[in-house]
Amino acid sequence: MQKELKDIRFITLPDERKIGDVTIRADIPIPVQFPQGSVTDDIDFNSIVAGLIKIVAWDSENKDIEYYKKLLLELQPDVVKELNLAAIAKSKKKDFEFAEELMLAVNHLSDAPESYINLAVLYAQMTVELHKKNDDTKADMYDDKIIAVLNECKSRHEKYAATYSEISAFHMRHGDIESARDYLAKYTELEKDKKKRDQAQSTLKSIEKMLTSKDQIMYAYDKMMMGCADDALEIMNKYIASNEKRWESYFLRGWAKRVLEDYSGAQKDLLESIRIDGKNAEVYNELSICARESGDTELAKSYLQIAVDLDGDDVIYLSNLAFLHLASGEFEESRELLEKARKIDPEDPQLKYLIEEYEKQTGDEIGQIISEDVYSDEDIEELKNKNNGIPYKEI
Repeated sequence: MQKELKDIRFITLPDERKIGDVTIRADIPIPVQFPQGSVTDDIDFNSIVAGLIKIVAWDSENKDIEYYKKLLLELQPDVVKELNLAAIAKSKKKDFEFAEELMLAVNHLSDAPESYINLAVLYAQMTVELHKKNDDTKADMYDDKIIAVLNECKSRHEKYAATYSEISAFHMRHGDIESARDYLAKYTELEKDKKKRDQAQSTLKSIEKMLTSKDQIMYAYDKMMMGCADDALEIMNKYIASNEKRWESYFLRGWAKRVLEDYSGAQKDLLESIRIDGKNAEVYNELSICARESGDTELAKSYLQIAVDLDGDDVIYLSNLAFLHLASGEFEESRELLEKARKIDPEDPQLKYLIEEYEKQTGDEIGQIISEDVYSDEDIEELKNKNNGIPYKEI
């Protein structure tokens, strides 16, 4: 038995048992989790549910797996949502092994395309952390898992656009720029959101430029996406030394220094990037991270607010600023940002987690999205004319 299931035992019941309205069969052994030090008498509802989650996550080839999945869903109807939120929380705390178990369970229970993407993103995070620890062998193992999960998603959900975007990013990180271009082109064919499609088209143009000119900035960016900040830093040092002083070069060098935890050096380069061209929200986002890591939360908020002012439709910037306000107990500001971000991408997993945290801390529930009608000055003037000078009808 694999190590993840070492604390699982299969228990055969003498006869059928009912837990609420759920019937547990006697002819199929049920998995029960027995943590170290527990005994057979410790069997309860939670130990059965924990055992089922582990089997669903790690033993998908079990001959009784369909019964176990059905039983788990009956015992815990909201288990997919609960496991997904818990997995995001664990990944944010870098408890990656537990997060992997939870995300695998979600994936095997739901087979939703989003669950494959979330799992691939988790493996990418694990790969970066392992490279930082110089455990390249294990990092490569998880790197293989990323593309395996994405290919399985592509096979099962052929028309799900996000899969092709993620596969493109994977190939870009590994220097296979031609494959990255081809998958991103496929993504633009499938993506229905115009803004996302336009962004992908812009990236495609950059990739085409890289293929023809071997642009060093794109090469350094590729290294950053692979988790090789040292290499990116070396490339940009040489690039800047050759008098190629563009905002992108200082941004990339600052980003690399930030990843390498040289926050002072990173801030210097990022500020130089702004001096050259101060209209790049991503630079202010990086400056915010530097300020936060240096202990200056208020400065971090200020930088992020500028990023939001420059690009108010980016869920990452909105969520990051909402997180800082939430951590400071500034609940009204946090809620305003969460509401705005949710209108842009209500399915963003990090945003969902932040909303859950907001509701836990405040006891205030964020309800359904309320649609808003936005009127121009001309629209308001027309309404006035229709309503005898009153810009709206009284109810």
